Amino acid sequence: MDIRPSSYIGIHSSDSSTKVLYVTEGVLHAVGYAPSFLVNKQAKDFIADSMDQDDYPLLYASSNEDGTDNTASVYSMWVNIKSARGMPVLHRIVSFRCDHTVIYLGITFPQVPFKDHHELEVEQLDREAKRLNVTRAKNALEQSRPSGQMFVTRGQQAKCAVVLEHYAPSISNRQVTGPCIKFATSSIDRVLDADYSDLIGFPFLKLVAPEDVLLVTKFLDRLVDSCDVQFEKFCLFSRPYVISGDIVVPDCENVRVLVEALGAASSSDGMVLLLRKIRSISPPTPDTMHQYLHARSGSEEEMSLLEILTSDPETSCAAPGWSLAR
Repeated sequence: MDIRPSSYIGIHSSDSSTKVLYVTEGVLHAVGYAPSFLVNKQAKDFIADSMDQDDYPLLYASSNEDGTDNTASVYSMWVNIKSARGMPVLHRIVSFRCDHTVIYLGITFPQVPFKDHHELEVEQLDREAKRLNVTRAKNALEQSRPSGQMFVTRGQQAKCAVVLEHYAPSISNRQVTGPCIKFATSSIDRVLDADYSDLIGFPFLKLVAPEDVLLVTKFLDRLVDSCDVQFEKFCLFSRPYVISGDIVVPDCENVRVLVEALGAASSSDGMVLLLRKIRSISPPTPDTMHQYLHARSGSEEEMSLLEILTSDPETSCAAPGWSLAR
């Protein structure tokens, strides 16, 4: 199998083992491994750089080594990964920490000559340090030296992550219900009144409020067309009808949950979404054409994922949600 520029989605545990739980077939073109070979292996063992491989799982620890809580959820990094042929392949990894798992998108650049990364440098896109050299921070802590300033955003944010099956916009029946959910973190019950185990195989667009189905369909189309991370805000049903026989809440009475989605897709193997709950919204009233319309104005205490991604806490024009950790 030829190794070529590609992308794939994987899931591994967030503990020190980084045990691979799931990986899409795109990994075969990316690094030459069959998904079945990688499952149950340790993701950190495939890092080709000379950095300490144990630096990688430190990102996802439930608490930092200084005892403070680690609530960062989104990370971006450049890492060389060992291929089946033995040569390193440069990856841009965008990973989402949620519950006890890490969902990541790997985008490969095999045409780029190998350059050893001696240290793990990460851009954290949600809550904690905007840019962090994990290796140096760990060494500084071990040597009891100050590790520099750390910026945080205010408050806790209810989040969940889902993996959707491959989405082909040209297939008409998929445009009606959208791609089905292949994986969901248990924290989805903090966003919706639904259990993650009941959502496996459930069409994603059936969770979306009718006034936003077209918006979300276009969002999914954008994900398919680009390897870059995309953002969108839309409403989900607070009480979706998932299990046959449950009480059906009419659309006009079903409270909406406004979420911000940060999504990324592989070229052929599906897409991953991180959903952040913004707030609940009263059900809209249909107009004379039976179309649902509602206003989404209102203050938000939390920084948006887009603000966190694009703002720099060290500059004077940084978003006001950043503050200096004590």
